[in-house]
Amino acid sequence: MSATITKKLFLISSFVVIIAGAIMAFLGTYINDEYEEMYFVMGPVVLIFGILFLLTALFSKDSAESKQASYLGIIMIFGSIIGISGIFAGEIGGMVSLGGSIFIILVFVLWPCFCLQGGKSMRSRIIGVASAYDSITISEISRITGIEESTVTNIIYDAIGKHQLSGKMSGNTFVRIGTTTYVTSAGTTKEREVVKVLVICPYCGAKTEQGIGKCQNCQADL
Repeated sequence: MSATITKKLFLISSFVVIIAGAIMAFLGTYINDEYEEMYFVMGPVVLIFGILFLLTALFSKDSAESKQASYLGIIMIFGSIIGISGIFAGEIGGMVSLGGSIFIILVFVLWPCFCLQGGKSMRSRIIGVASAYDSITISEISRITGIEESTVTNIIYDAIGKHQLSGKMSGNTFVRIGTTTYVTSAGTTKEREVVKVLVICPYCGAKTEQGIGKCQNCQADL
């Protein structure tokens, strides 16, 4: 499976769910008379789920193109195929279609959790990459993380505002502010610069002051 198809798998599976819902709603009620009432209800429900999946895939592209989303997309396609095949399965067809619909409902329940998890992971990657450089452009961060530039820009500005990133934006470039402090000795007005040694986290790439023991970005042990 190519990388492009993998990234778009959740979007593709959303269309598959919509098609499955439409088929169950219109064909299921005619082909399988025994379960006509069930298909009359289940088909539109699956169709609505498919539309909701499609909307989230279009408006939350970064979450929809994550690995977790591609796994959920596979489950959605699997459930849709089972749901459609149940229409032609005779006496047990209704139960088969119901089983396929359960897979789709399961994804609908899990999807918000995956969105939140994917959002946190995406934010950590962006902050980690930005912290690892003295200066780096938004386009470079986007290229390294594979996240769209508009999303990177929003997260960088938000992280600076919440003091999760020590730096500032200069045009399209994030410039990190070095971790230095100044102390005044007793009896003199001369400032003495104390330079702190920073350690690069091997997990997220963020820089943390030596001796702290845990990464200030991802909380991993150093």
